[in-house]
Amino acid sequence: MNAANRETGLSQIVLLAVIAVALAAAYVAIYLYTGGEKDMLTVETRGVRMISALSAYKRESGTYPETLDKLVPQHVLAVGKCPDGAPMGYLVSAGEYVISCQNVVFKTMPYSYDSRSKRWHG
Repeated sequence: MNAANRETGLSQIVLLAVIAVALAAAYVAIYLYTGGEKDMLTVETRGVRMISALSAYKRESGTYPETLDKLVPQHVLAVGKCPDGAPMGYLVSAGEYVISCQNVVFKTMPYSYDSRSKRWHG
């Protein structure tokens, strides 16, 4: 085998390695994106129950509860869980609240609902 053939073979191996790395990176990106989309939908579905329970609690008592545990069992059977199994986070301040889950968007960033804007974001 001459030097020209060896260089051509080496170039092809390098090209195949670059393609393999690019495909692996694309697979990871797609996995993180689709997994995050699924997790966001899970958080929203479970969050709607918590939002409804918080609204009912406020109608009855005039304020939001200090913790989500105060909604159990009268308004919900259990506090909503994040996709990772942790209970939803809850912060109440100045008559408004935020419910959230960590590591949802791209499996690394939080996803939350703000009662002030009435929107999900993350």
